[in-house]
Amino acid sequence: MKRSKAFLTFVAASVFFLLAGTAFAGGLALVGHSADLTLRVALDKKPAPGRNNVSVAITDRSGRPVTDALVRVYWVMPAMGAMPSMRGFADASRAGREYHAVMNLETPGTWLVMVKMKRGGRLMPPVRFNVDAE
Repeated sequence: MKRSKAFLTFVAASVFFLLAGTAFAGGLALVGHSADLTLRVALDKKPAPGRNNVSVAITDRSGRPVTDALVRVYWVMPAMGAMPSMRGFADASRAGREYHAVMNLETPGTWLVMVKMKRGGRLMPPVRFNVDAE
């Protein structure tokens, strides 16, 4: 019984962090999955228009860091009324066990952010989440 309760608690916490993200030191942390990889995406501050530093840590199924991927961060805001859609991307550079990119958000609002990876010549499914820039 204890194991099933602990497992359910773990699953609930994982779903919460995956869907909601968490605030930490004014930033934002999100967890997503692509195939058998886990991505931990973090912003160094609360998302805002302008420069936003993004860190991506990737681990395999056994928890080992993945350092042989090509990582690109995309951000998109769909057109609204007379305002055209806005989009951008940045190739992430590897530094140690993480990948780093700068996301330049043009305006406040909700942005769709996608992290795409290529590993071993294979394109992995993207990880998607929304970011509210204030």
